[in-house]
Amino acid sequence: MQNIKRFQDNFRRRFLVIALLAATPTTVCSGQDSTEYRFTASGSSLVLQSQPISLGFAEAVERTMNANPARDISQAQIDQAQAARDQAQGNLLPSLELSIGISASNNPLNVFGMKLNQRQARFNDFGVAEYLDVSGFLNPNISNPADIDRANNLKPDALNEPGWHANIQTAIRLQIPVFNGGKIREMRAQAEALLRAARAGDQAAEQELLMHTVMAYGGVKTAQAFVSVASQAVEAARSYRDLSKRLHEQGVVTEADVLKAEVNLGERELLQSQAEHQYANALDGLKILIGLDPASELEVTESIEVALMEEDLAHARKVAMHTNPKIIAIGQQIEAARSEVGVARAAYRPHFNIMAQQEFNSETPGLRNDSYLIAGQLNWQILDFGARAGGVDRARAKVHQHLAERQQVLNQLINQIGEIYRRAQLTEQRVSVRALAIEQTKEAARIEQVRYEQGLNTMTELLEAQANLDHARAEYIRAQFEQLEHRAALWLATGRLSPDRIKAVADVD
Repeated sequence: MQNIKRFQDNFRRRFLVIALLAATPTTVCSGQDSTEYRFTASGSSLVLQSQPISLGFAEAVERTMNANPARDISQAQIDQAQAARDQAQGNLLPSLELSIGISASNNPLNVFGMKLNQRQARFNDFGVAEYLDVSGFLNPNISNPADIDRANNLKPDALNEPGWHANIQTAIRLQIPVFNGGKIREMRAQAEALLRAARAGDQAAEQELLMHTVMAYGGVKTAQAFVSVASQAVEAARSYRDLSKRLHEQGVVTEADVLKAEVNLGERELLQSQAEHQYANALDGLKILIGLDPASELEVTESIEVALMEEDLAHARKVAMHTNPKIIAIGQQIEAARSEVGVARAAYRPHFNIMAQQEFNSETPGLRNDSYLIAGQLNWQILDFGARAGGVDRARAKVHQHLAERQQVLNQLINQIGEIYRRAQLTEQRVSVRALAIEQTKEAARIEQVRYEQGLNTMTELLEAQANLDHARAEYIRAQFEQLEHRAALWLATGRLSPDRIKAVADVD
């Protein structure tokens, strides 16, 4: 089971991980243009204007599901499993077969069989005329025992050298399976279990894609928030620069304060550029995930919030055993393997089937000289020197393998849910603490600015207070992103991540 990756404290590396999660080969959705255009009259010419695409979270999810090949793969697996089930179901029902065969032979036995099937057999095909002629039976005046003895030992040319003969056989054959040791029913049960496993795998793929969409979409909004924080820091740094210049002109502070304020402004502008580049990278990752051309203009128009899981850890673990689609898929694979054991055991039981056939035989095309055949056949293999036993043992070993795999995945899942659950609880506390820290550092920065204006502290102290405020704002944004991540990861681990768990709110200008 894929572990939910821990994102590093450094936000740059965090969005690198998001980009890697999003960077899977995709196909652009047909019928959905990446860029919208409109023509406007400008003098005697038409000007082509590009408009950015407004993307809500629901549309982002829909585009991800349609554009990502992971869904195509899981759907193909479902189609294969459905076809296997239909094939197994069909083997339980009678089958009707039409066959047409054309043959020619000069083999005496084959030729005589063809003539019999065509209702063309004659006495002379046995060499009767030649026998009567040699034996003198047709001449009443001759009765020579030697001639009769010679005739009895004569090889009839008509029977031994019949020459070439052709036959066209048309047959309609009905085969009815009666009992095959339970093999066909076990094959159907195996196919149905694999179909359920494929559907569970598709559900797992869908939830993982939804998780990627939450991270990419939420990552863009987080990057926007960082740009906003960086812009506020630049505005504050610019106001401090202007304040230091004014106070310097009044002789309240030295030129060193002005230089410090200038340097601080340059650093804040650099951080703002970095935040803007980070935002562009997050947008590119989202575009790739939803199947848009990276060159297209995109606006993320909603903020998202994942519902908080209010269950305790023990209940979350218990629920995950029955709702996690990967656990369900492995369970169905175990059922399929057990059915495979039943298929192997069917070789020990007798097999009985019925066949009914109507056939036509003629030298020329046509439905003539029909005949019928009804047959029942019983097969029961008594001894095979271990071949069937080997098949059963191999099937049992596959069951044991899947059981061990399920236990391994269960152990990993229990541990993973515990880690995510505790991390999510810590993040909830961190969000509250970071929100309080913003209020405190904002007030501290205001007080330091008043003190600086009164000449009671230095520029260094003022800039330190502003840096604390900027840091508190950044940490709050980071905590909100981690809250989004951990809440979604917990729903994913329990197999219950769905769009219903995510609340989207339209941005207000």
